[in-house]
Amino acid sequence: MPLSDAKALLPVAQEAVDAAVEYVVTHPVTGIRDKGGRQIVTDTDEAVERIVRDRLTRQTPDLGFLGEETGATGGRDTYWVLDPVDGTTNFSHGLPLNAVSLGLVHGDQPVLGVIALPFLGGRYWAADGHGAYRDDTRLRVSETTDLSEALVALSNYGGGGDAPVRDLISAELDRTLSVRTQGLRRLGATAVDLAFLAAGALDASITLGNCTWDTAAGAVIAREAGAAVVDSDGSPHTTRSRCTIAVTPGLRDAVLSLLDITRQTPYWPAGD
Repeated sequence: MPLSDAKALLPVAQEAVDAAVEYVVTHPVTGIRDKGGRQIVTDTDEAVERIVRDRLTRQTPDLGFLGEETGATGGRDTYWVLDPVDGTTNFSHGLPLNAVSLGLVHGDQPVLGVIALPFLGGRYWAADGHGAYRDDTRLRVSETTDLSEALVALSNYGGGGDAPVRDLISAELDRTLSVRTQGLRRLGATAVDLAFLAAGALDASITLGNCTWDTAAGAVIAREAGAAVVDSDGSPHTTRSRCTIAVTPGLRDAVLSLLDITRQTPYWPAGD
């Protein structure tokens, strides 16, 4: 379907996230399953995905849906994408750094995003061309220009087939960023990283690998807050990107120079 203005679908997205948050905060974890590669899924993840998928399918039958736990249904021109609980490991341990993350993708570009932090409060949201907000407050990324003054978030070590390569890259970035920045953080939830980046609490977020459900909502929120949101080579971020790098503009070049170590690995754009 043609999409003239993603903002028109914000009420639908907000209500779906409301339903998800209500379930997350009222249903403690009763079952955990190992997905392999140091990843787990809880009964809550699966239940929330069913609730949101079914709701969106009824309300927007012309749009497709992609969920982390159940995969894709419907069309792929314009589709919703959901991470029912980003930061599942945190969630399963009672650590409140987790999020419900719902995005809308048109073509290969995220155009709408809603991120809720069920146990910390705050709703982060944006639509293409309309700015980014935390609740009713307009968001703007930090104005940091010196890497030595930056607080940077980095994704977790690897899981799955690329784990050895990702672990080596992560270790090198750990070493470099720990020395060159004011602080390095691994929060364990990409959606949380991107929301905090949009709010100016972080100066850069580096995610090796690009699972659309992890990044779609946060990418548009960070972009609308003024961040540079790019792949590891600096090209514009899309759903096809190998990595998700979101950074305040004054640090773009400094951060991207560190990502040259991903060249000729699965974390560098194909064909380059």
